[in-house]
Amino acid sequence: MNIHEKRVNSLNGYCWAIFEEYGGYDYNDEMLYQLQGLRDSIAECEDDAVKFGDKAWEGMVEEAETTYTWFKHIEKIRELQEDIPTSLYC
Repeated sequence: MNIHEKRVNSLNGYCWAIFEEYGGYDYNDEMLYQLQGLRDSIAECEDDAVKFGDKAWEGMVEEAETTYTWFKHIEKIRELQEDIPTSLYC
């Protein structure tokens, strides 16, 4: 396993961890859609790696990082939603 493949797999694992912690609420469907898309891209990359070697994984890193950034934003949104202070005036 090369360094790019390891990075992609790590980012995929981080995305799943965020989903397991914060899925099931407002963003559940979008999170699942992102995870499925990332899974499909990884599978495609595995097939391409047979033909193109490590170069296939280099391009996949950016896609995985973008997906992970999206998940980090959702994580932050969910944390903020859970910590909304009590309002004084109704």
